Amino acid sequence: MVGKKQKLSKKIAKKYTLHRKYYSDTVSEYSSLNPFQRTKKSDKYAAISEKVNAQNQRIKELEEQQEQEELEQEIGGDVDTLYEVGPSSYDLLVKSSQDKLKLRLKQLEEQEKLEKKLQKNNKKRSFSDIKDQNDDDDDDDVEDEDNYNDNDEDNEEQQENDEDNEDDIEEEEEEEVEEVEEEDIEGEVEEEDIEGEVEEEEEREEEREEEGEEEGEEEELNGDADDDEENENEEQDFTDVYGNKDDKEEEEEVETNKTLEKLKRSELFENTNNNGNYHIHFNKDIPSKEEMDQLLLKSQNLESVSTEIEDIGVITSIGCIDYNLNEQQQQQQKKKSNQIQKEQKESILPILKNTFHDYDIKKRLYKPWLKSKTKKENELYFTNLQKNLFPIFNEYRDLLYTEETMKNHKSIFKLYALHAVNHIFKSKDQLSEDNALIGECKKLKKPEPDLRHQGFTRPKVVIIVPFRNTAFEIVRFILKLVPHELKDQVENKTKFNNEYTQFDQDQEINENKPDDYKYIFRDNIDDCFRFGLSFRKGGVKLYSTFYHADIIIASPLGLRLVIGTEGDSQRDFDFLSSVEVLIIDQIDSIQQQNWDHINVLFENLNRIPIQDHNIDFSRLRNSSLEGLSKNLRQTLLFSSNLTPELNSIFNQHCKNIAGKIRIKKIKNGEITNIVPSLRQTFHRLYLDSNDDSKIRFNFLIDNILPKFVQQGENSGILLYISNFFEFTMIRNYFRKEAKSYVICSEYTDPKAVTRARSQFKEGAKTIMLFTERFHFFNRYHIRGIKHVIFFGLPQNSHFYSEILNMITENDGSIISLYTQKDKMALERIVGTQRSYKMLESDKPTHLFSN
Repeated sequence: MVGKKQKLSKKIAKKYTLHRKYYSDTVSEYSSLNPFQRTKKSDKYAAISEKVNAQNQRIKELEEQQEQEELEQEIGGDVDTLYEVGPSSYDLLVKSSQDKLKLRLKQLEEQEKLEKKLQKNNKKRSFSDIKDQNDDDDDDDVEDEDNYNDNDEDNEEQQENDEDNEDDIEEEEEEEVEEVEEEDIEGEVEEEDIEGEVEEEEEREEEREEEGEEEGEEEELNGDADDDEENENEEQDFTDVYGNKDDKEEEEEVETNKTLEKLKRSELFENTNNNGNYHIHFNKDIPSKEEMDQLLLKSQNLESVSTEIEDIGVITSIGCIDYNLNEQQQQQQKKKSNQIQKEQKESILPILKNTFHDYDIKKRLYKPWLKSKTKKENELYFTNLQKNLFPIFNEYRDLLYTEETMKNHKSIFKLYALHAVNHIFKSKDQLSEDNALIGECKKLKKPEPDLRHQGFTRPKVVIIVPFRNTAFEIVRFILKLVPHELKDQVENKTKFNNEYTQFDQDQEINENKPDDYKYIFRDNIDDCFRFGLSFRKGGVKLYSTFYHADIIIASPLGLRLVIGTEGDSQRDFDFLSSVEVLIIDQIDSIQQQNWDHINVLFENLNRIPIQDHNIDFSRLRNSSLEGLSKNLRQTLLFSSNLTPELNSIFNQHCKNIAGKIRIKKIKNGEITNIVPSLRQTFHRLYLDSNDDSKIRFNFLIDNILPKFVQQGENSGILLYISNFFEFTMIRNYFRKEAKSYVICSEYTDPKAVTRARSQFKEGAKTIMLFTERFHFFNRYHIRGIKHVIFFGLPQNSHFYSEILNMITENDGSIISLYTQKDKMALERIVGTQRSYKMLESDKPTHLFSN
């Protein structure tokens, strides 16, 4: 019966009413227990699905607990909470590309709309032109047939011209639309990419200019080139240091006969700024070691100050004294205020300035620097990075910059080249001014003033780079900064171009290599070279002998061959006695060569010379006589990684009284750049002694390798070793125990490398011993990797992601061993915040999953 109310028996009704009243606490529960209410099918299905989901969730939790127990059994220790890295950089890249595609589609739709509007406008124009042509034809019907035919031809030509003009208009409008689109897209690009593009454009312009200059110079220097080739074949040891007999007679070109008035009129001279940082820092009168110790104590007692700048990093100022005001200005202020000034308690940060005059940059460098730039971001034509680095250079503070990349490298070496040339010009102007003052006193028969502004030897700037390719680019830029005439521009330029641009065709780089590898190993990668640059009236002389050079550019190996070691029959380091600015660039590449050369260099810097090199002791600085010039030397260090070796150099050998600056970024971690989903295990080993390699070696033999044998893993184990000493220790053990292994090291023969790679890929050998230097110099893609053991964390953090991205299967295990000494490498790999948590944690093992 439809519409009638259902009836229940008295027993059932009584049962349900008691049940509803007893079990229902709310109105919704009371209504849900209504016996007349029927459940819908959708509600039944929803209840069933909830039960199934709850059951699946319980099963998943049980499986995770079981996996965690298995991992703890495999690792054999306490495991810290599992760190979730989150989406990888690959996933973020895919999302960003999708967003860009959507924007591109919108732009294309707008472009289609614009094209339709343009077509309509063009049609209207064409109809109006046709009407005008028809009117003209009607008027010309009275004329002869010949004239009629001529008019026809003219009309056809006009129509063709109109169509061509319309096509040109459409193309121009389309180009304008494309330019607007490109500007919108470029707005999303980061500042580093923009700087890289600008520098590429500058390079192209530089190459074009150089090609034109070389064509004009080749005819004049052909005779010199032949002489240079003959001299190359007859080279003797240390000719680049001492030169020939004729070169010894060469002296520094300084104005001696001119008076001060004539010097001021000269274009190649500018008065020294007594309030400038150069004069205050290097001409400071420090007669004794006790006064120097007091200045050092004053700087060491200052509290360090840090600040974070966007896109630059955290800038930390250590012991930077504020000595911009000289003593006279301080006395004047005391007289005016009649108050005792408070002593400085905190280290100061670098002070940004706005113009070349404020930085005391020589006017001779204005136009060359501006010509080398294509984009004006400020009055100085500095990029954001250059704007924050140059105040540190100009204040003569020591610098440790560990955020160098292939994108910002060119802007960095151009900036320190500008600083080096400006420093040389300041010292030359100071010397010429002193000579003029002494000459006037001699003419007037007055007592000569005590002018002590010189060092033991002439070289004042030393630049250390790993390969010839970087040295060539630095010299090319310096030649553009120095004003010169074409004839007297450079001596030995053809020899320099031949030696520093030619490279073996067998060393051509594969296009599949990473971008940083292609940048480091571009062109000439010879790592044994040294030469001097001297600045003269006409321009620059290349291949000057070291004792007649203003700037020395060399590789660590090339300079080490001259410095030598104790017991060598022929060695010399006196030319390093008066170095005022030391620049070491691309330290991450130098560490892959031989770091001992850098240690030897610092040991022999600013030492009192053994021999007398025509020194005028009456003009010599007191600080040099007392052997204190190392405390005035500015040291600029540039690298992409902060390592313990580099940190020790910065702490032990950088004792500048002006203080030092450290710049580094907060790291997100290289684990975000890993594409395959892998579980990464980090084992912390506690140091009982200073030898951490033996502790890692014992842990590898006793705990890690036996577990792989128990699990039956017979192939695909890559053992990554960052130190050659550790490599030899493991190799000798494997050889003694007759393990199944292959070797890929920097000293392995290429044929043996190909054979080892194929055996490892096919599974014929179980373990591959793989060194970091081998990966740095080759960057091979190793196939067949299932498990990776990092015996030590990579110093180059991007090697970590490169190795793990070679794994094709997601079931592999990643095991990394580290100690307290690997704190810096750990920060680069897992990130700053995670590394602090791991080092502070009580548990020795940590797991990561992406």
